[in-house]
Amino acid sequence: MQDGEQLNASEVKSKNLLKRFCEDGIIQKRALGNRRSGYVCTNAEVLQNYLRVQNGILSLENYIAEFENDTSDGESSLGASKSTKTFRVKSLQGFFIKAINSEMSISGKIIQPEPQGIELFVHQPEHLQISKTALVVGIENPECFLKFEKLAHLFPQQELVIIMRYMSNSPNRWLQTISNNYLHFGDFDPAGLSIYIHEYRRHLPNHRCDYFITPNIEQLISRYGLSDLYDQQIHLLENIDREQFPEIDKLLDILDTQKKGLEQERLLAIV
Repeated sequence: MQDGEQLNASEVKSKNLLKRFCEDGIIQKRALGNRRSGYVCTNAEVLQNYLRVQNGILSLENYIAEFENDTSDGESSLGASKSTKTFRVKSLQGFFIKAINSEMSISGKIIQPEPQGIELFVHQPEHLQISKTALVVGIENPECFLKFEKLAHLFPQQELVIIMRYMSNSPNRWLQTISNNYLHFGDFDPAGLSIYIHEYRRHLPNHRCDYFITPNIEQLISRYGLSDLYDQQIHLLENIDREQFPEIDKLLDILDTQKKGLEQERLLAIV
């Protein structure tokens, strides 16, 4: 709109924001016929001044670019906004990581095991190297990450690298740069499966991406599962083509039959 383009009403997601811009005279409504309407900005300079004064946006182009920049931080956001806090949430992009029976290194320097009570956070995974034979296990729940040693015997091989993301999609981007197999350890419910499908499976080759399912999952869900986890989340799988994800077909059948879900941390109490 800043460049003179017209938007249809259906193209504007925030109706409240659109209403405010129209009431303040920044955007104008135009009738298009057949009860349709469009919106234009007739003065780009007025829009730019308004965004600067009301929203602290110094450059709309830079502001949009910062939203698309996953590594944006407080310093870089100053080119787009008056506040360093606008994009600060992105400044800690990265993930927590630990190795079980394996070695890791940063820029060629071997990482020594951390003492108990300290976990390693990798901010620049492009400098991280792990054993090519290690299985990478992705965990969603912080408690399961911290207490993973209690669960390690459940996994198919001894050499493991455990990761837990932190406010970012850094793990799936890093996984695309390595050849290791990836095993997702999420909740046994629709939300857990949705995270796996959308954030990992669709970004990695099928042959090296799988979902961790315990052999006795049906009994565990029957005994400890919660109906709310199924009822409130099942919509997340409405448009999923199950034939594309055969590795989770059995779990989907169990969820649909029992209409319950199971949180992953439950395993800590029963293993």
